Amino acid sequence: MYKVVEECVKASAEVLNVPEVGKAREFGRWFAWLLDKAARRISWILNEERILTTWARAHDLHVWGFHEAKLDIEDVRFDFDSIRWFLDFVKKFLGESHA
Repeated sequence: MYKVVEECVKASAEVLNVPEVGKAREFGRWFAWLLDKAARRISWILNEERILTTWARAHDLHVWGFHEAKLDIEDVRFDFDSIRWFLDFVKKFLGESHA
């Protein structure tokens, strides 16, 4: 679920050409702090607070579910809807930006 949100942030950042894309290119990779900054900027540009909250939830899942292995399916099942929303939002946004 985290990876879906990460890729949505990256794709949106590329289309919007936010400064964090250039930084990621300079470093040769995306760092978590750059993804966070990009999610904040994208949320502001598109005036959609759910982007930032979905990123925050996904990052939380990544840390506590993957790195710390403290979450199970019951803990994360309520995150499915927000992550599905973000994926659908980005699909629509990317489709409109290329139309």
